[in-house]
Amino acid sequence: MTLDPSTIQNSLEVLESIEKATLRLVVQAIYDFRSQASEMFAEEHDLVADIGEDITREAVDRLGMSVIPVRLFGKMDYKRARYLFLPQFAVRQALFIDSKAEAVSGQGTATIQTAQTSMKIRQYRAGALVEEAGKLPTIIEKEGQDLLTTTVFVKYNGICEVQL
Repeated sequence: MTLDPSTIQNSLEVLESIEKATLRLVVQAIYDFRSQASEMFAEEHDLVADIGEDITREAVDRLGMSVIPVRLFGKMDYKRARYLFLPQFAVRQALFIDSKAEAVSGQGTATIQTAQTSMKIRQYRAGALVEEAGKLPTIIEKEGQDLLTTTVFVKYNGICEVQL
């Protein structure tokens, strides 16, 4: 039996468990793929951002996961509707992963678009605090099923250094 995402939106302990398990999956996938990732950065002649996208997709696909057969849309490199199984519960999840790969000059930043997050974005522009809501819904309804949205960003720095 799966949890209904709308009933857990205020349960920080449950949400934290989901986020931790999801992050563990992504970290393990990238870690296991690190040798191939290093080789891809060294050998590919594509844009660094495109190489990062390829690495993220290949790494996560190789590790594998359960799949809910619905199509997700959005401005993310990896999108998958899936079941997340934990000892205490299961949840239907809309997993979004985006790669941020930059040349050495961009190591200190990662640009996140409002369409890539459901969180409120706070920043300073021209010395003034600006708050803008993310455009990604916290729950996505697809084919009669509610999916809890979870977003992970993978930041690749330099030639082959990976930071999660």
